[in-house]
Amino acid sequence: MMLNIRKGKICPVFILIPVFLILILPSGMVAGETGPFSPVLEKLGGISREQNEILKKLFILVQDIEEIEREEKLIAEEMAAINKEIKELEAELSEEDRIYQKKRDILKEVLRSYQKSGSGSYLELILDSDSLTMFLRRINALRELTKNTGELLAALEESKDKLAAKRKDLDEKLELMQDKKEQTEKSYREKLQLIEEQEEYLKSLEEEQEFYREYLARLEQSWDELKPTFSKITQEVSRIIKEGDLPTDAMKLTFTLNGLRGTISEDTFNNIIAEHHLLPEMLFRFTPGLIEMSLPRQNLVLTGLFEILEGHILKFEAKAGSFLGLPLSASSLEVLFWENDLIFDLEPLIGKNKLNSIKVRQGYLELEIKPVL
Repeated sequence: MMLNIRKGKICPVFILIPVFLILILPSGMVAGETGPFSPVLEKLGGISREQNEILKKLFILVQDIEEIEREEKLIAEEMAAINKEIKELEAELSEEDRIYQKKRDILKEVLRSYQKSGSGSYLELILDSDSLTMFLRRINALRELTKNTGELLAALEESKDKLAAKRKDLDEKLELMQDKKEQTEKSYREKLQLIEEQEEYLKSLEEEQEFYREYLARLEQSWDELKPTFSKITQEVSRIIKEGDLPTDAMKLTFTLNGLRGTISEDTFNNIIAEHHLLPEMLFRFTPGLIEMSLPRQNLVLTGLFEILEGHILKFEAKAGSFLGLPLSASSLEVLFWENDLIFDLEPLIGKNKLNSIKVRQGYLELEIKPVL
């Protein structure tokens, strides 16, 4: 084996982990118990290949309906936010219109006064000055008057532009709201169509439809139970890696012409997780260009790759997967990581140095590291 893990080396912070896990993780997650999905597996084990293919199709329909329902929820949230923005814009528009009208009225009065007095009266007023001081004072007063008029005109123009911009924003928001309404109606129609398709498909199975309805209900229930459980598992595993006292030999380092090269074996990942006995079994397997992550007791298998974040974090990106042997759609994979990503913070191992690239080899990860002095 390329790397060795020092057994039993656990940071003091993990003293509280058993209590924490008992509080947050469902009872079915604690290792050593019967798998939480055993009843479903027993049922699935007794069906034919043809029946399994039918269940696959039905489960895909279930996932598609779930995706549309999530989209509907997101659209509803977006519409609520847009509606709030529209109300705020309408209030701003009303205030901007009030300011514009006020400035226009002031300018109207100034121009009316200027027109009434006439340019001749201002000239006579200046020429009637009985001293140089008075002359200069009146010249400055006239300048100030014309300057204020110019500023008032500029302010009026600016207010007019703001008003036009607000109206444009409002029109765009109203148009966006209309688009969202159309999306909602489209999603609703698609959902009804999928539900109808599912129902028609079940009816076509004739005497077996109740058999499949029961299986499908069990599948849906198991899938709904898995999602929050998986989220808590990923959150806790990420926390353990980030806060844990990782073995100093968890990564094997060698010097290269471009910097440093680090390797971490799949056994390293598996052993670190296995040390925390209250977590359910989680296994990583590395093959060239692909990472497989599985939760055997939950009958979940995910394949994907690690993405580098912030120069020291590895984030697992699932590309495919199966639950109870049935394929998961892309949207279902997203849902699993909706609340918590599975991340491995390697800063305790690489310090201030930065990860440049990552390659998946047979049984280990190969990391190119840029030294930072």
